Amino acid sequence: MPERPDLDYVVPILARELTGLAVTGVRVKKPVVLRLAVPGTPAGLLSGQTIRGVTRRAHFVLFALEGPGDVELVVSPMLAGLFAVTPASAREPAALAMTLELSDGRELRYLDDVQMGKVYVIPRGAHASVPGLAHIGIDVLSKAFTREKFRALARQRRDQAKVFLMDKSALDAMGNAYADEVLWEACLHPKAMVRSLPDEALDRLHGAIVTVLREAAKTIAKRRPATDEKLRDFLKVRGRAGEPCPRCGARIRSAGVHGHDAEFCPECQPDARGTGIVDWRKVPR
Repeated sequence: MPERPDLDYVVPILARELTGLAVTGVRVKKPVVLRLAVPGTPAGLLSGQTIRGVTRRAHFVLFALEGPGDVELVVSPMLAGLFAVTPASAREPAALAMTLELSDGRELRYLDDVQMGKVYVIPRGAHASVPGLAHIGIDVLSKAFTREKFRALARQRRDQAKVFLMDKSALDAMGNAYADEVLWEACLHPKAMVRSLPDEALDRLHGAIVTVLREAAKTIAKRRPATDEKLRDFLKVRGRAGEPCPRCGARIRSAGVHGHDAEFCPECQPDARGTGIVDWRKVPR
């Protein structure tokens, strides 16, 4: 899915390009992505609405609307959802799921070639009607995300490290790719039991979360991809199973973790028993 570094880049662009524009029409090409929490049709509910802002909340993109009906548009891109603001005359790609026609002659296109994402039209502010949106955890790039608060949060967990990192009700926010990157940076196995990690390991994990997400955001902003392009080629372990670890040279492995796949280095991240004990001084950097 587009993850936090992707959305932290894309959402401000959408806000800049769309704020103040009116929706003049709606086309739904893949109805499976659409969820209406208010009676009506997509065109009837959204046409005539003015976009007043675009914000990110965890992995959701929220479009504040002003107009009849007091509705709000929320998009959960999930695995493959992407956005494009394009001239209406541009060729429609096969991945196109839904289009908002705009008052300046352009279109906002939501693309989703696997149709796993969801586009919700809800009553304004009714975030509880969108699964996962009402309860979002601590912002890991905020001043509130201290070592002490992270330790306290981790001590309440009974699950594995990767599952914990991906829980949006606990942490805002990581998905599959950046959870793998964070665990590699912290030299922790994805199946390490969170409650068993000593303070030293939790502090490494805290630092890795901040470092990895900030560096990824800087890299994406520097390269300035199109809003419908997802950059992953700079990641250290995600998508690199079978390749040498960039830190120690061992082969990157893949394993299942509670319904998710995890990619990790068996040498740099050896501790599946959950103690989190690694001789940090001996890990190649």
